[in-house]
Amino acid sequence: MIKKLCADIYSGNNVRENMIRLNQSVREESVLDEFLDEYYEHEDYFIGLLEHEDAKVRKNAVKLLGRVGDPTLLDVLFQHYQAEETQFLKSDYLAALGEFEYKVYLPELKERWKTLGAQERTKHSAEEIKQLQKLIWKAEPPKQHTFCGEAMENRLLLIVPRGHEETVLKQAECIPQTQGRVMPGGCLVTTKNLKNVRDIRTYQALLFDFYPTLIPSSDGKVIGKQILQKGLISYIRERHLEKHPFLFRVDVRGTKDVAIKNQLAKDLSIYLEANSDGMLINESSFYEVEIRVILAGTKGSRVFLKLTSMPDKRFSYRKYAASTSMQPSKAALIMHYMKPYFRPTANILDSFCGTGTLLIERALAAPYKSIYGLDISEQAIQAAWENSRRAGLDIHLIHRNFNDFRHEYKFDEILTDMPRTANFRGKDSTEYCYELLFTRGRELLASQGIMAVYSEDGRLMEKKLAENLWLKRIRRIPMTKDGTSWLYILQNKDK
Repeated sequence: MIKKLCADIYSGNNVRENMIRLNQSVREESVLDEFLDEYYEHEDYFIGLLEHEDAKVRKNAVKLLGRVGDPTLLDVLFQHYQAEETQFLKSDYLAALGEFEYKVYLPELKERWKTLGAQERTKHSAEEIKQLQKLIWKAEPPKQHTFCGEAMENRLLLIVPRGHEETVLKQAECIPQTQGRVMPGGCLVTTKNLKNVRDIRTYQALLFDFYPTLIPSSDGKVIGKQILQKGLISYIRERHLEKHPFLFRVDVRGTKDVAIKNQLAKDLSIYLEANSDGMLINESSFYEVEIRVILAGTKGSRVFLKLTSMPDKRFSYRKYAASTSMQPSKAALIMHYMKPYFRPTANILDSFCGTGTLLIERALAAPYKSIYGLDISEQAIQAAWENSRRAGLDIHLIHRNFNDFRHEYKFDEILTDMPRTANFRGKDSTEYCYELLFTRGRELLASQGIMAVYSEDGRLMEKKLAENLWLKRIRRIPMTKDGTSWLYILQNKDK
């Protein structure tokens, strides 16, 4: 197919249409390799297309040469970028230059950026400015802002798993000068003690509730006008030391319709960039302000801010994680529910520790005597070791099957995030892990010891509990509102 397309192009047959088809085809790596063989036999021809009278042909030639990525093309593309008189092609040249080591041309790119910035913007010049910014920031990332809003009164939305809002709100209201109320999936909190609120470990995300009313619209332009009038820019500037422009992105939640999300995000981004006097620049790679729009059905929208200039350091130990790893805020929530059963002299074991999140959160939650983690995956144990080291903890991590583990003394706590069926090829493997937990657990759990089990298979868990009467159920806590996961807190009744 590539050879035929190229042959037609060389012959001058439907050059524009065939160049478009060729560009679409080489998006796949296997097809690109085939095209490269053709390209290196006809280099001069493809470079010569940059001089073609049809702007659409030049446009597709630029894209193709960018995909080729041969370093010798850098100078050619830059020279044609400077000489190009058709405005809408300028941004295509810049996008292609991004595939090369273009830093040698950074002074010229900066000068062009300044020149365009001083002129009245058009649709195409705005696109060129945006591409210039990307290249400049890629080579020299923009200076970050310093957050300084800790001492201010802040209204916040703490995103929380459904069903646990009251739990997290109580933790927040224990902090001086802090009060709030629950809403489905979160806590709305007002505080003058942001530093302590943001250190709570049991919420998933923290958003600033700068516009605490419903906007009766889901139109990006309407939303943009409302939040600018409400003082979006001054709100952001008051919470940062530096006053230079802020990079932002828009994130839309509350609908599964991708087209609606994308259109709203696009319209809102364009409106904010065009009406903020240069203080808001739409940039998804280096953003410090995320404008999160949560759609409320036909009622309208709520708008919150996520400020990445205020980094979340709660779980900075977590360098490594697997797709099956527990979210650290969930592990912290489990530790909160276990708190009444902690003992400072406890010997602790996690029988399926994975990358160590649950074990590390236990170690950080309260004092203990010793703490061990097992896993059959050597890679998981290595990840858990690195994570625990970053947390400043000395945890005994052992690459071993729970069935083969022996120890000189029993454990006061056995806790674990049970493996799921998705982790194995067959359902029997999951049941084997549950069987191990209860058979080996009986041998290793001390009298009156506590077993805390996070499970996403309630049926299997209930079956095993019915078979193991040596355990007393203390609590069964739904961890999700839809009843797909539970925390079991159990106690050894054996003497």
